[in-house]
Amino acid sequence: MSLCAQVDTVLITELGRYQHAYSIGTISNSSYSCRMDRMGRDYLYMACWNLGLVTLDISDPSQPIAVDTLTRAELGGTNAMNLEQRGEVLYLALGGFNDDTQGTAFATVDISDPTTPALLDRWDGGSAFTTGAAIILLQDDRAFLGAMEDGVVAFDIADPANITYLGSFLPDPEWPGLVAYAPNARGMAVQNDLLVLCYDAGALRAIDISDPADMQEVGRYLNPQQPALTPCAYNNVVIKGDRAIITTDFCGFEVVDITDPSAMSQVNWTNPWNCIGASWFGSDGHTNEAVLAQGDSLLFLSGGDSEVLIYDVSVPDEPTLVGGHILPNDTAAAWGVDVFGDLVAVCYLNNSFIVFPPQPYYSRFGGAVLFRWEVDRVSAMLGMDGLDHAVRIQPNPATDQLRITLDPAPGGLVELDIVDARGRTIITRRTTLGQQGTATIGIAALKPGIHAIRVTAGSTTFRSTFIKE
Repeated sequence: MSLCAQVDTVLITELGRYQHAYSIGTISNSSYSCRMDRMGRDYLYMACWNLGLVTLDISDPSQPIAVDTLTRAELGGTNAMNLEQRGEVLYLALGGFNDDTQGTAFATVDISDPTTPALLDRWDGGSAFTTGAAIILLQDDRAFLGAMEDGVVAFDIADPANITYLGSFLPDPEWPGLVAYAPNARGMAVQNDLLVLCYDAGALRAIDISDPADMQEVGRYLNPQQPALTPCAYNNVVIKGDRAIITTDFCGFEVVDITDPSAMSQVNWTNPWNCIGASWFGSDGHTNEAVLAQGDSLLFLSGGDSEVLIYDVSVPDEPTLVGGHILPNDTAAAWGVDVFGDLVAVCYLNNSFIVFPPQPYYSRFGGAVLFRWEVDRVSAMLGMDGLDHAVRIQPNPATDQLRITLDPAPGGLVELDIVDARGRTIITRRTTLGQQGTATIGIAALKPGIHAIRVTAGSTTFRSTFIKE
């Protein structure tokens, strides 16, 4: 039996979850961003808004246990919004950007003992930086803070116990002028002396950071296909070679050529929810954080109401959906995502108690979920009869029925198994293929989302994925 090696399906299985305690009704805390310990220790660190920095013991992934909370008070009265790790130090972006009583701050935390994190240093933006913080990015001995309406702030972190301010930069807030509110420095990625900034309503900016005390904008980009009367929301970015992969909220994600930062250009736009106008409210998905894995061949996205989406980006100009935990309208919405080893950690918001401002989705689960992921590299296999078989699924997406075709058709019975996003077999059918090598299976009872289908013919197994609408 021979195997064609290409990414076909990424299977993701829930292992366990941690939920912040409810106080009244559905009110609980939220987890915005999370990082699994990069030193291989069994801990998960979460930036949990007004709760602070929460550390989970995940030695048993089926039962994550909170072992410490570095409270908002201990963090200088500012909410924990985002974090990164380098060695035995965590770097925290502080300041609730959805709370106008919050300023902007940046802290370093000693995690030599993950069960007792200790504050090393804290920089406070004072009256100059007052709109909170969304992200912290590390590069060598420098850190860059996304300070929302106040732009990008640079620091020297050669000594994590002595944060030193280097400079700041506010990109032009008037461009592209699609909305009446100010843009926010949300997501960032860096390549050498180029910082690519997701500026929310200010679209994408390319910034020269060779001198952090005198940063300069060298390019700007907006989706040339941006739908009319539709605000842009550039949230997060990762870089793969000369491509920037950018999450754009309810408009999915874009792949942009950044070979020349002064003339960035679109090479792909994946728009799974057909964004237009006010469809931000109630859209089945809102992409936010992005992580590359598997040698940068896989892209993991937090998808709001669609939770987790996984794309094959081995050819970045042609991303292909290959897996996920995609369960829209299940009262759970993901904000953050992290991948380390064979684990995926997803952070969830609870906005069920927020009446104003209006929310894009409804989520009453605040906390984190741990998944195990694996790549199933099956596209075509050599059967026992010595023939190459290929499996074709139609239609895809589907609503009521799937038509499965094997070409050429093997003889005898075949077994059809449908597996949900959590790895559970939920439909099994044994049948004989018709003359065209085709069988049908009803899927009307399935919940919307991504599912895997497994076709077993004798000793040969074929796998593919489909989306149930």
